[in-house]
Amino acid sequence: MMWLIFALLTGAAVMAVLLPLAMRGETKDAGAADIAFFEEQLAEIARERAEGRLDPVEAEAAKTEAARRLLRAEAAPKARAEGSRKAALVAALAAMVIVPAVSLPLYLRLGKVEMPDMPLTARLDSQPDKGDLAGAVARIEQHLREHPEDGRGFEVVAPYYLRSGRGEEAIDAYSKALKLLGATAERHANLGQARMIVAEGKVTPQARQDFEAALALDPGNVMAAYYLGVGAEQAGEKDKAVGIFEKLEAEASADASYLPAVKRRLAALRGEDAQERPPFAQGPASAQGKAIAAMPADERAATIKGMVDKLASRLESKGDDVEGWLRLIRAYSVLSEPEKAKKAVEDARKALAGKLDEVARIEALAKELNIGG
Repeated sequence: MMWLIFALLTGAAVMAVLLPLAMRGETKDAGAADIAFFEEQLAEIARERAEGRLDPVEAEAAKTEAARRLLRAEAAPKARAEGSRKAALVAALAAMVIVPAVSLPLYLRLGKVEMPDMPLTARLDSQPDKGDLAGAVARIEQHLREHPEDGRGFEVVAPYYLRSGRGEEAIDAYSKALKLLGATAERHANLGQARMIVAEGKVTPQARQDFEAALALDPGNVMAAYYLGVGAEQAGEKDKAVGIFEKLEAEASADASYLPAVKRRLAALRGEDAQERPPFAQGPASAQGKAIAAMPADERAATIKGMVDKLASRLESKGDDVEGWLRLIRAYSVLSEPEKAKKAVEDARKALAGKLDEVARIEALAKELNIGG
């Protein structure tokens, strides 16, 4: 039954295109000019005979020849029209047979008729190939221009904007998703985090309002509570920040992914910072570290710089490596390159957006190294 429907639809589509061509009425004759000419010639012969400029014999001969040509001119367009109509009918019938006969077997061989259609939300959620990511985002943006009421589309594209350094567009997308889809703790927290990243890690008043709104809807929202603690710390409200982090620590399970970040914040606030490994160290006294230490000063500096450049290049394409970001930031600090260290912190925030504990580690190191921004 399904294939019968497909065949009928294909036939209807072919007929819609070819049948009007085959059944069209006669258009303006291509030989109309010739007919008019010969008719005028016959009238001219009649006038010249009446005026005595042609004798009867010559006039009759000229009239006979003109009439013969007129009949030929009248017959030729009709024959061409009938031939053209027949050809169009044959082409239409052939197309109606050949197109389904070729396309249906080809589809049966190459297509997947049993595969169900993917709804729009699933297509927006699916992860496209990295090479086609920009194209996929462009298609979503076009969809949103045509359907600005689709809050789900804004919610899907917002994280891409954030990771691509398009922070203001991310804020706009998160805001529209919140408005169109309704307020939830997660949407308020995501919007607050986007505002924080655009503000280079500062918990702005607007971001604080978003985090507070998230906690009002869900008192157990860890992201919102954590960033409110960061905001209190930035505002110099140490006791308030300690209280927030202690509460998070007390309520966290032993395997909570955010627990190490909370403990680091508490240690920093209490002046109990633990010393981290030097950049690129693979152990207390790794073979790599010993080899580098034994090099002449110039060669050692060149080797370290090469390692740092290689790490930075790798993080450009694979930015979800928090350990790599930590090593890169610390390395730039050791090499006395504060601008590069600051940029690495900003890039890490964008690359790790949404990963609370990992972003917290970046923030903690930035504070420890006194990296602005």
